[in-house]
Amino acid sequence: MTTDQTKSKRLARQKWWAIAVGTTLMLASYWAIVFAFVASEFEDGPPPGPALAFGLALMPFVFVALGAISRQPELGGATVAALLLAVAVALPVSALARDAVTGLVAGFGAGGVVALRREVHHSWQARSLAIVGVATFTLVALRLVPVLGVIAAPIITFPSIGAADLYVDSKSAQAGRESEESDEVGSEA
Repeated sequence: MTTDQTKSKRLARQKWWAIAVGTTLMLASYWAIVFAFVASEFEDGPPPGPALAFGLALMPFVFVALGAISRQPELGGATVAALLLAVAVALPVSALARDAVTGLVAGFGAGGVVALRREVHHSWQARSLAIVGVATFTLVALRLVPVLGVIAAPIITFPSIGAADLYVDSKSAQAGRESEESDEVGSEA
């Protein structure tokens, strides 16, 4: 095994650890925010303020964990960009979808696209498409089977980014093999 392959495997392992830790922190933030929205619907229920404050305060740590564990080279800038993008995406998506869950999932996902370390051959387009898919799944699931949408959507948000990177990796490897095969055929002729 070459040094590049060893480094690539180590970075991939770090990325999936970052996704696991980021998802765990995101779930805590997400459930606190969802609890606040639900609590606000009841007059005699618990006050929504503390839960909302906790959920929003935890958001930066979600993106810091994603970036730090995946070894994002521009950690500070990526964290700030992730927070700004999360808010810029979550608010209009929530308004369009008319529910907070779809906006939260889209916002966390958009922030995750920026915060998680991206290798040279990984594309933000594939990652963004994965988040659009998760947000669409959330929107549809909330209308058809609400419990599924509320529970499953935040769990699959960050892993979908990792899956998009794996897809790009496999396409890149396939293109490399095809290039090597065409070089071998050309040299034999």
